[in-house]
Amino acid sequence: MPDSPLDPRALWEMRASGEASGMGSDRDATPQLLPVARRIVDAVRKGEAGGMFPPVVAAGPEGTVAVDRLLGGESDARMIEHALRDRRFAPLLELWERLDGWCAHSRQRYSSVISPEILDITNADLFGPVVSEAFVACAAGRPHYARDRVVEWAVRCQEFLTLFLDRLLRDMDACWPDEPAFRGPVVGLWTHGEETHNGRQRVLRLDCAGGGRIAYKPRPASGELLFTQAAGTGATASPASLFDLLNQAPAASGGIRLPVLSCWPGAEPGYLWQEWIEPPAQWGPIRTSGPWELSGTRLTPPESGRFWHRTGSLTAAMFAFGITDMIGGNVVTGSRPGEPDPLLHPIDLEIYFCRVPRLYDTGLLHDATAEIDQHHVGLERTARWCSAEGPPVVWSARPTGALSLHRRRVSFARDETRNVVADTDGRTGYGPYLPAMLRGMFDAWTLMCRQRPAIRDFLAAATAGHYVRVLRQPTFRYFDALVPRWLSGGGAAPRPAEPDVHFDRPETDQLRRMDVPYFVRSLEGGPVLSVDPPPGPFGTSPVAARPEPEGGWPPLPRLLAGENLTLAGLGVALRDAVEHVFDDVTDHVVTDASLGVRLHLQSPSEGRVSFDWPEAGRRITYLWDRQKVRLSVDPADAPEAPVEPAPAGEIRRRLLRLDRLDGTIRTPWADGGMRDESAERRLRELTDAGIAWLTTVVADHGWPGHALVGAEAAASASRLLQHAREHLDFRRHCLELMRDAAERRDLPWREVAYLTDELCVDEGRPQVYGTKFEPVAGELVPWPIEEPEQVDRRRAALGMEPLADHTDRIRRRFPLGDAGRTPAGREAT
Repeated sequence: MPDSPLDPRALWEMRASGEASGMGSDRDATPQLLPVARRIVDAVRKGEAGGMFPPVVAAGPEGTVAVDRLLGGESDARMIEHALRDRRFAPLLELWERLDGWCAHSRQRYSSVISPEILDITNADLFGPVVSEAFVACAAGRPHYARDRVVEWAVRCQEFLTLFLDRLLRDMDACWPDEPAFRGPVVGLWTHGEETHNGRQRVLRLDCAGGGRIAYKPRPASGELLFTQAAGTGATASPASLFDLLNQAPAASGGIRLPVLSCWPGAEPGYLWQEWIEPPAQWGPIRTSGPWELSGTRLTPPESGRFWHRTGSLTAAMFAFGITDMIGGNVVTGSRPGEPDPLLHPIDLEIYFCRVPRLYDTGLLHDATAEIDQHHVGLERTARWCSAEGPPVVWSARPTGALSLHRRRVSFARDETRNVVADTDGRTGYGPYLPAMLRGMFDAWTLMCRQRPAIRDFLAAATAGHYVRVLRQPTFRYFDALVPRWLSGGGAAPRPAEPDVHFDRPETDQLRRMDVPYFVRSLEGGPVLSVDPPPGPFGTSPVAARPEPEGGWPPLPRLLAGENLTLAGLGVALRDAVEHVFDDVTDHVVTDASLGVRLHLQSPSEGRVSFDWPEAGRRITYLWDRQKVRLSVDPADAPEAPVEPAPAGEIRRRLLRLDRLDGTIRTPWADGGMRDESAERRLRELTDAGIAWLTTVVADHGWPGHALVGAEAAASASRLLQHAREHLDFRRHCLELMRDAAERRDLPWREVAYLTDELCVDEGRPQVYGTKFEPVAGELVPWPIEEPEQVDRRRAALGMEPLADHTDRIRRRFPLGDAGRTPAGREAT
């Protein structure tokens, strides 16, 4: 495993002999290990406790790292044992002692609701996350930091689990559902390893003796109860939730089906229980690369049509009710028992009745203009290898056999995805099923408009006792503040990664204990509240949260009143849904008579879609461009208005055609060592003709970026410029236009870097960003770089990975021996 994807400075290193070295280590300060530590070392030796420590990683696909193995076996046990004799790990030993004593005390007390063998300090499913974090803190932090924090984490973990078990003991008698699948006792318990809230509390998964699984959510935001609660067996006609209400209502323009699941509140406020959604039966590999395999939902085309229609209905409901934070992981594809067709289920529904002027604001779609490039959205278009999750610190194996502990700086490779859906023809996302997706949005929207009084009445009666989460800062800012502090063991307060980011006292108090700050607000209004951590029962404290966002903190009264539920209100969401998958749509002029949809797309932000509405005797048409969305309501048999051709469509088609022609000549020419003079001449003629045409496009429309022609064609325009060896004045002019476009997030900054370096090389100057390579002595090396010691800083400013990582990737992508200057490959995620 090369060191390049990881921090070159090891936090800790363990050699195969069992010797350990680290920053300021004090070995053999504790020659005799305590019995609990010996039990854990023995569990490592047996291969039963690897989840207690960071994983060992190796190079993964597309610049990621993949889990190679967990610690286990004799050699790893000796390494861990030797490390534990270092005085810096004394806080970890104290954590084990405390939690082991708690387990011994709790087994008998809670034996009626949980199998005693679960409450064991060697149970990595339960204690793995806190132990792994404590191990890293001891290895990486300053001694006083590890001593204070790790001991606090032990106390917090004990208080959290005690509160959970007290609630389980009470609720199994007081409010547990009478369903065989959820019959107790609990025979398995798993702790979610990602973010913690409100006193280091985490989501837990309970495996019940009846075969069902349940999530325990230790937080008061209760969107699942309000929106997705399923009616219980023998329920009355009263709807259990908003989605249940809409599923029971007569169709307006077409049938819909929104996801519901079993969830129920506890006997006191502050937490809930929720059915665990399992992967669907339609599950299998959706992408392979060498030894790696990515699994996900695979549907036949008819199943895909139904799935995306229903997902469209869910999408419209999320837009209507201001539901946000629906990024990857917070929505999963799965099936409930007895339901053959999978649905997309929101499983972490905390933030709702928010201001969501664009569909992107729900988190379902990727917003190219967003502050952070988050492509792990709820509706991912591509089966990427990279994951948005994973431990921040990992082991890697050095050639000597030593294990080196590093901070991870690239993405983990995932082996499964719950929110990328493919069909059996190999197509991913809803682009190939866009008419079904849009029809589902329309059918749900017309139903919600017709049911607006019922929705308003339901919410008026149901809001009491419900809370909505208030996300005061983007989550990534909190993570930026947490992770560096965790690994550096800094001072008393977290330090924001950005100089203009300010955390107030309520945020800082939570960051100090390594929680992601958590705030809520009652659906009945009132102040923003922080939530008191265990050991006490649920309690809150008012917070002076300023400044308020545009529109105010949720819940927004106009959404509770359904004021946004007008027929015209869907237009922006339709435009955004189309823009998200524009490059994935094979045919941009579609008439689907079975769905009653007519679609005509001219550019990512120009088009129209018509929906037949036989029940109302109307045809509803939405027309949009970059500035506005219009609505047309016509009789069902009215003639359709002609579509005016848009220049953007022809520009896009010609760019893609030029790119395809270039590829058919350039690829065999490069594979043949670039010696075919006839092919080289044809490439030059094709490029010169393309540049002459692109000159007129730029003069009339500016740089053809994402908004005008889509991401695929915009990348083709960038490649055309890079291939031109002359036309320097025009290419310099385009570089300035591309800088302006990148400022507007109309193209990636890396395209600016590619052209900048290409111009430097062509002019005989050192490159700036290190994207161009040449073969030297049988190895690809970067073309000379201006101020090479600053190149990683410049690359980072444009969102590019370190040069060493990029160089390693280029050498893997272009095997040694390739002739001529090697073009920079596109940055992989």
